Amino acid sequence: MATASQQQNDNDISHNTNPSKAYTDAVKAGIIPKDYLTGGPHVNTHETLSSVKPVFILETDLFGDVKPSPDQYLTHLELYNFIDSCIPKSHLKGLQRVRGMCRIYPDSDIDRETLITNNITVRHKLINVYSANPKSSEYSTHLYLRVRVKDVPCSADDGQILRAIESEGKCSVHKLNRERLRVDGLLTNCQTGDRILFCDPLENPLPRIIKIGKYRAMVFHKDQIPSSNDTLVCNKCLQNGHRFRDCQNDWVCKQCKLPGHKQADCPSFDAQNEECNSMPHDNDKKEQLLFRK
Repeated sequence: MATASQQQNDNDISHNTNPSKAYTDAVKAGIIPKDYLTGGPHVNTHETLSSVKPVFILETDLFGDVKPSPDQYLTHLELYNFIDSCIPKSHLKGLQRVRGMCRIYPDSDIDRETLITNNITVRHKLINVYSANPKSSEYSTHLYLRVRVKDVPCSADDGQILRAIESEGKCSVHKLNRERLRVDGLLTNCQTGDRILFCDPLENPLPRIIKIGKYRAMVFHKDQIPSSNDTLVCNKCLQNGHRFRDCQNDWVCKQCKLPGHKQADCPSFDAQNEECNSMPHDNDKKEQLLFRK
């Protein structure tokens, strides 16, 4: 009579007698991809985060300005169970605690909006849920202006860009970041080449194009259109202060400066064209000289 351990060994041996069949069954069941043996590196899709942006909570909203003792720290398991009272905890893709702040990764925009709207009750206290990183809010508020600089190679010196913005805007730049590419909601190590600067509010907007070293950089920031429309010239009525699309005035001729018609319909413009056409050209003069000879 076989013992239990012998039967287990026999089962293991019979299970491994046909590895190709086991591999085929695993592919059919969707446990491993079809090109697992022949393809490149594979990533478990169940372990990747979705493209839904995370939400944030601050531990200072729970403990105040008093630093908690180690036994009072908010643990991942504790927060995981607290979130279940707002959305099903099975809808969570990730929880991350970083220096007094927690990132919560839901798997859908609906769950994200629910967390932001309803907030989370932690230890019998309602905690605010932030839609953006509150730690970096000092750079996104009205205290600082966010400036994007494009078309400058990644190899270019950031200090050169910083000095150009400070010189052109007559301001102080407090921070400069290199933008990195996001793929499926995840931040990669690949740079886009754009520089993001945070500077003091500007008295006058920066020009759209700035020469930085030997590069022609494109610059974008909020309210970049001049606040004063005095520099705008309408191509329709030739008056300052508005654009063609907003013009309610009649056409003004660019040739004679009189209203009521365009340059193409101007009599003086037609007369000037006829005069130019009637004047002999250099080729005509050469032909006349050859004919005389």
